[in-house]
Amino acid sequence: MTEHQHPEWMKETESGVILGQNIRSYPAIGGHVDVIVVLVQGSVNDYAAYAASGRDPDFAKRSGDKISFAEACCHFPGGQLEEERYRV
Repeated sequence: MTEHQHPEWMKETESGVILGQNIRSYPAIGGHVDVIVVLVQGSVNDYAAYAASGRDPDFAKRSGDKISFAEACCHFPGGQLEEERYRV
């Protein structure tokens, strides 16, 4: 694979595209809180995951906290992520 080629699952994507999302609901005082994690395409054949409260993927992408590779694997399991492509 040359420097400018992307793996098959990244074809037709560009920087900033949301590649996946995971929403979980947790108990909280008075009800529950939703947490969304989005996986976002980077500009150099990389990606990172961001977490935020709520269910809005665009908000999570813009304002969420970047999470570690290990935590991202909890939200996107099954070997979907490659550590060498994960932007720290």
